[in-house]
Amino acid sequence: MPDIEYVKDYREKELRQYVLAYLLIAIASVGFQTVAAIKMQTSVSESSMITSIIQMIMTDIFLGAICVLVIIFNEIWPDRAKIKLVYWKMPSDTVFSRIANGRIDANGFDLNNARESYAHLASASAAKQTSEWGILLRKCREAGRSNVADVHRLQLMTCDICLSTFSLLIMNIFAIVNSCIYTSLRMLGLPIVYLLIMLIVTRAAARNRAHRLVNLVIKNAVQDNIENQAHNER
Repeated sequence: MPDIEYVKDYREKELRQYVLAYLLIAIASVGFQTVAAIKMQTSVSESSMITSIIQMIMTDIFLGAICVLVIIFNEIWPDRAKIKLVYWKMPSDTVFSRIANGRIDANGFDLNNARESYAHLASASAAKQTSEWGILLRKCREAGRSNVADVHRLQLMTCDICLSTFSLLIMNIFAIVNSCIYTSLRMLGLPIVYLLIMLIVTRAAARNRAHRLVNLVIKNAVQDNIENQAHNER
């Protein structure tokens, strides 16, 4: 199975590309609005045009600084804050309770076998259930389950993209509040709409992929249990 560097290499690839895409959208929006504002003026002096261009350049530099800060913030978000903002509750917190109640997507594994295997964890605390599920995840890694690595990578990637979107949104709102609101809204209106849409999309994707990862680990664990039982009976 690919090592942990593979699972987290999205930070050097997709995550930075996502932040760069936001930066390009924001720069384009600032540029378009600056040109439109200049064209709307009946008489444009050379000094006012230079002022507008300088303002556009300074805004673009500020947006670039925001993007750099977001990459840094992704490394210092507390784990508890990440969970609350993206998932509210991790699906692994109640995985064994949901198995016992039959409220889990059992596609691909024997639900009865899972109930029997993990009956002792059905009423365990959320921390205990997540801890035991984490042990199963580690066993999947050690067994070379590449499908688990791929899903785990996607889950972490969408989580960090969601957090990046949240950070970008907060910084954009802060920038608008602390400057000329009308001008800032005109320049950053499109990037903010983009961030709001992406926040909804990435949060939903992160939650769905977290559930998929939890179910996939259980599926592999149940299959291993069945194989072990069959081997012991020989």
